[in-house]
Amino acid sequence: MLKRTLSAFSILLCFVLLMGALPAFAANGPITWGSTSTVTNINTFTDAGTDARGLHPGTFGSEYPRMLKLANGDWLAVAAIYDNNGYTKVSWGGTRLQVFRSTDNCRTWSLAATLWEDGRDLDNGQLAQLPNGDIVLAMRSVRWQESYQLKVYKSTNNGTNWSYLSMIDQNNGSPGALGNPDKGVYEPHLGFLNDGSLTVMYANEKHVTENPSYSQIISQKISTDGGATWGNEIFVAWDPGNAAARPGMPVWTKMANGQYMVVFEVCGTQSCNIFYKKSSDGKTWASGIGTQIANQAGGPYLLSLTDGRLVVSSNSNVVSMSNDYGATWYTNDAAAFGNTLWGALYQTGANEIAFIDSVDRSVGGHNVQVRFGTLTGTYSNDFSANDNGWAHYGGTWSVSGGTYNLTASSAEKSVLTPYPSLRNYTLEGDIKLNNAGQGSLIFNVMNPATGTDSLSGYGAGIDSTGLIWLGRFNNGWTQLSSVSTPIATNTWYHMKVVVNNGNIKVYVGDMATPKISFTDATFANGTIGVRGGFGNSVSFDNIQVY
Repeated sequence: MLKRTLSAFSILLCFVLLMGALPAFAANGPITWGSTSTVTNINTFTDAGTDARGLHPGTFGSEYPRMLKLANGDWLAVAAIYDNNGYTKVSWGGTRLQVFRSTDNCRTWSLAATLWEDGRDLDNGQLAQLPNGDIVLAMRSVRWQESYQLKVYKSTNNGTNWSYLSMIDQNNGSPGALGNPDKGVYEPHLGFLNDGSLTVMYANEKHVTENPSYSQIISQKISTDGGATWGNEIFVAWDPGNAAARPGMPVWTKMANGQYMVVFEVCGTQSCNIFYKKSSDGKTWASGIGTQIANQAGGPYLLSLTDGRLVVSSNSNVVSMSNDYGATWYTNDAAAFGNTLWGALYQTGANEIAFIDSVDRSVGGHNVQVRFGTLTGTYSNDFSANDNGWAHYGGTWSVSGGTYNLTASSAEKSVLTPYPSLRNYTLEGDIKLNNAGQGSLIFNVMNPATGTDSLSGYGAGIDSTGLIWLGRFNNGWTQLSSVSTPIATNTWYHMKVVVNNGNIKVYVGDMATPKISFTDATFANGTIGVRGGFGNSVSFDNIQVY
């Protein structure tokens, strides 16, 4: 009914559009990657042959980096390095862990400490700082096919010196007894629960010989004494219907809504695709492997931003984000580097994130680098110059006289890309109907195309018949609310839209009292734009999102 007298509304939210979105969005999004810093770049050397895993240590370099911000503002990074011929060639050999320190927000790094265990490979380092200031470092310590241990070391001087603290889990046997397949424990990830207890998740192959049998699961243990001792094993992710499933490489976080989320790969049966699960208390997990995150595979990392958004990366070389705590995910950001291997994400400023990664190098192996990304959170344009960044879908558009002008025949639209990315936000803009008809702001827009209702998202607009309206698009039109108000042609009207966890408030003229307040959370992600009417001319100005 109102389809021919209504249009679409404007504004913003978020962020990343589906990989299947139009090409205009494919390379843009809320993260703009910038400068890099090198943490470590181990020299190559002529090695004596392959190690216990069949790897050449001479070009290995460094990999699997993780970071931690300390209470004093410094950052630590830990990575595995290979600077010897391995324990099969020399009794003291094996991969080591090195800890690096930055005092300038990850821009420069210096070596703080090196940890090794003679005759063992150390890897999968991960850090946490206790309330008393001590730092704990969990790691994998391995003699392949004979000894798998997850250990914790502790530093009482901000990472300069380390001493052994505890054993999280282990599996040991005679040489070769634990191989084919291995029955090890790997990839610990530390964090804190609501009650302050320290907890760890890790990949666990020890249940493969049991009934029921699991090739690998994700396990969890809790420590109430800062990592000195660990409680009983908790199952986090496992596939009761398929013994060959291999959930692994867990990374977990507490979200802004108080719930917990863990992401992990599932190899064996799911091509190492990334899945997630949620828990209200961080220690009680439903059966199964959870829900897949599209376009992500191998070695995931999960970051909860201070504004509530979630960011996920993996070895797929893309970044996915969610504005609704994992209910929906959108992928349109390239990763920080052209390759990704065991990368990790951290927030280093209000509008900045850092991606630390094992980066391919021409001499072989990897070095460890950090790339900084700016989080786009605001946008404004008074159209005094151009409409750069706007993609048109039909209609005739121009920028003249300091305004953005449209001659529309069938509710044509223009949308912003790259676009601001916020969970809750305000969109504002001025609209003038140059003749009878309608004009609107549109927001949370996904999958736009040429055509009257060819988009998903919302619209809020004005109509010269005397209406202010709010509606929802999904390749069709659903009116949500409207209010009768005199609307004149050739008159500027200032519109403000406030989006807050699904509640949408629409203001026109009077910025103190909303004309419309309506709750609809069908679409929580997308870009913003403007839209015209049917056979009319509309001008827009002063579009801003914050």
